[in-house]
Amino acid sequence: MATIIELPEVLANQIAAGEVIERPASVVKELVENSIDAGSTQISISIEESGLKKIEISDNGEGIAPDQVSLALRRHATSKIKSQSDLFRIRTLGFRGEALPSIASVSRIRIETATEAASHGLVLEAEAGQVTGEEAMSRPVGTRIAVEDLFYNTPARLKYVKSQQAELSHIVDVVNRLSLAHPEIAFSLINEGRELIQTAGTGNLRQAISGVYGIASAKKMVEIAAEDLDFKVSGYVSLPELTRANRNYISIFINGRYIKNFLLNRAILDGYGSKLMVGRFPLAVIDIQIDPYLADVNVHPTKQEVRISKEKELMALIREAIAAALKEQDLIPDALENLAKSSTRTKVKTEQVTLPLKESNLYYDTVRQDFFVKPQTISEETKEFEAVKQIDEKMDTEVDKSVNIKFAQREEIVVDDVEHPSLGRKEVAKLADRLENEESSTFPELEYFGQMHGTYLFAQGKAGLYIIDQHAAQERVKYEEYRDSIGNVDSSSQQLLVPYIFDFPANDALLLKQKLEALCQVGVNLEEYGVHQFILREHPIWMKEDEIESAVYEMCDMLLLTDEVSIKRYRAELAIMMSCKRSIKANHSLDDYSARHLLSQLATCKNPYNCPHGRPVLVHFTTSDMEKMFRRIQENHTSLRELGKY
Repeated sequence: MATIIELPEVLANQIAAGEVIERPASVVKELVENSIDAGSTQISISIEESGLKKIEISDNGEGIAPDQVSLALRRHATSKIKSQSDLFRIRTLGFRGEALPSIASVSRIRIETATEAASHGLVLEAEAGQVTGEEAMSRPVGTRIAVEDLFYNTPARLKYVKSQQAELSHIVDVVNRLSLAHPEIAFSLINEGRELIQTAGTGNLRQAISGVYGIASAKKMVEIAAEDLDFKVSGYVSLPELTRANRNYISIFINGRYIKNFLLNRAILDGYGSKLMVGRFPLAVIDIQIDPYLADVNVHPTKQEVRISKEKELMALIREAIAAALKEQDLIPDALENLAKSSTRTKVKTEQVTLPLKESNLYYDTVRQDFFVKPQTISEETKEFEAVKQIDEKMDTEVDKSVNIKFAQREEIVVDDVEHPSLGRKEVAKLADRLENEESSTFPELEYFGQMHGTYLFAQGKAGLYIIDQHAAQERVKYEEYRDSIGNVDSSSQQLLVPYIFDFPANDALLLKQKLEALCQVGVNLEEYGVHQFILREHPIWMKEDEIESAVYEMCDMLLLTDEVSIKRYRAELAIMMSCKRSIKANHSLDDYSARHLLSQLATCKNPYNCPHGRPVLVHFTTSDMEKMFRRIQENHTSLRELGKY
């Protein structure tokens, strides 16, 4: 039998370093958090070779008493918790007493520190966790820690370190988030003598955002605020027109600590409803003040994963705060900015054409060998427009009565519309979650005056020119019509002439047996039938017979994943698909009456700014934009100082 021994402290610290110190950015994070806990108002970070050669952190905090500096290198030595009860009310960023000894065990470290009470400061040097020198010195109050040759004695760790540029990127990300979490602190980051980050430390969060993301982005951030008895939420979120392709620009802080939390990220997206395009994510800086008793930050060595009590209540508060803030904003995108964000266009010299335009080659479709914008009489166009409406009324199909039992099959829900070729079942489900929480929006008074290419409608308002995508507009109108009409749930049931049999895997069948009551509450009465099978003999009236199979499987999957069934969500998914397939497409000419009628319907929508997939319904050229394009006025630039006016 192998002998059990107690590991040497240096080896134990190196093992702990494997959990706490993943890369140079981890060193920066831990040391800067200690500086924040020390009450610093100025923190300077200087690095060489992306932190592998040297990391130096200087602050003007309260410092460390000379007789306690060497103790700080001992494992689990900390000034921030003293009893078991302190673990449940942690108010500091660092508290485990692992960071400094872990860093020291895999590097050469030098600590210079002084306190206001002590008569002198102290400098301590250590290598691989062992103190090699210690002497008194005179220096200002505060602490400077220099970490050199990181991982020099653990070469296996160096194999997992990426390129210097990648490691530098991680360090910048850490400092950015810390500066957003603590706008009252002046941060500076210097790499190889070149300043990368400099924040003012004025306490103005919008200014901190401008320092991280730029002035233009800061101008498009909307302030949010909400609180209840347990939580206080504040911060900024971007307008829907300012998005990124990933979630990296979402920063959530709990009591000043940056955290990663999937459910809170989802609450942020839900707050936008359908105002975001699929696959796009907002910029967000959200600070959550919470009683430390409701948050357990001691679940992971890096302390980025936090367990939160009353998480659902917090999600609802965040969602409502964002929805309320956006409701007060003008959400029509600026057309010029949308053009600037799109790919570079090749400029082609404009050629003179013969009027009327409908007879020119500009409108000739070489594939169909025909003009795609054809002169039509009002009656012909109205007939075509009304034909689209009639499709909405043909939804019922006859039940196949040739067998006594139907064996249901799972089907993937796919949106096969050319307007959204990549939108699949998962994306539709995500959209439905966001769409559940939409609130009414205001809409400008528009005067329609023309159409282009059978695709875009032109209208003018008091604020300038508006261009409307007719497919996206009718898609939004129809989505809200379907959502409201088919969302009225009736608990009454109707007997099926032919029962349905549903098969499930053994593990799902066992779970469903325990949760059948939840399905019964929404009118879906599944009964056990055979091995891992269930039979449906009746269906709720609101469920059409041609959608029974997919609906029941959808609701069962929802139940297995979330312990609850949301008919509202399922109906929202169905409404998304129906509205997309049954809206007018591009290259469809509308008469004036139909176009004005569409705009009047759009004005009554809860969210007239986006189609259910998040694409903009209309864009806006202000009068000022038009004057700039024709050089009537010159554009002025916004300075950083102007951000203080927001």
